[in-house]
Amino acid sequence: MPPIRSVHLLLWALYALTVIVHLGAVMMEADVAQRLTQPLFAPILIAALLTAAPQRSRTTTLLLGGLLCAWAGDTLGQLMPGAVQLLTVFGFLGALVFYSAALAPIWARSRDAMRIALAIPYAGVVIGLFVACADGAGPLLPAVAAYAVALATMAFLSAGGNGLTWTGGTLFLTSSSLLAMDWFLPGASIAYSTELVMLTYAVGHGLLIAGMIQAMPRRRWTACAPSAALVIVEN
Repeated sequence: MPPIRSVHLLLWALYALTVIVHLGAVMMEADVAQRLTQPLFAPILIAALLTAAPQRSRTTTLLLGGLLCAWAGDTLGQLMPGAVQLLTVFGFLGALVFYSAALAPIWARSRDAMRIALAIPYAGVVIGLFVACADGAGPLLPAVAAYAVALATMAFLSAGGNGLTWTGGTLFLTSSSLLAMDWFLPGASIAYSTELVMLTYAVGHGLLIAGMIQAMPRRRWTACAPSAALVIVEN
């Protein structure tokens, strides 16, 4: 196995371990461990992306932009808890815009009719959730509306990529929906909502990036096709 692929797989193992430690900290209400582990999600995914991408491309640049926005939402919210809602909404709004732009060409090339048909209800889910949460959003309503549109778009486009992007987009949608209900829907009570939000977010985010890596025509460890050779035969 090429060394770069070994490093890539090790990064995915590190990501899984970080997610497990973070979920354990959430369940044990260990605030310090939560604040230390959540900001590590995006940097590990960035490292995994860079160890796989053979060269800088439009898709890679867009994914890096999305991961940096996600890191901002994860990290700044931890540093300034009083503004956590606003920072999280804008951070992940940027991430969704970047991810949608990265997914659009893949959706256009390899869209699957069945996946697209199954993804259509995403818009209904997001619209219904937005209507239910509108009263509780208060001054954040415009930002929440923009986030809802971006979320539905990203989830729809992710369904046209491959199985990993589709599952990742669906989990991302689930995570954001649970978080919106927890924040903006008065009287909503979901058992283990924080744990479910973080589980679906971390796993979904990882699967989305893994799916985009899988969709790359080449990875760093992919052997180059041998070039054609000119053969001269003398009689």
